[in-house]
Amino acid sequence: MARIAYVEPKYANRLLVELDGGRTFLLNMTDKIETIRFNDLKDEFLFMSATTDGNSILWDNGRISLSISEIFDMTRVNRPQMQQRRII
Repeated sequence: MARIAYVEPKYANRLLVELDGGRTFLLNMTDKIETIRFNDLKDEFLFMSATTDGNSILWDNGRISLSISEIFDMTRVNRPQMQQRRII
């Protein structure tokens, strides 16, 4: 399983995330911040304090956390279902 090697808070509720394999991506937290669980991250100072323990992104000494599996769910691309061709 991949681990989070590095996290850097960016502007507009985004996080630069680097995995231990070298893959990096920008994670948009805007929708998450509108939920009760992450609402405290509207405080920019708190949002900018993000760290990682390798398994999660943490804020406020772990009081708020986002696991790597949740991150993968957020970045999953929904592909349209392929239409099956009927052979007659």
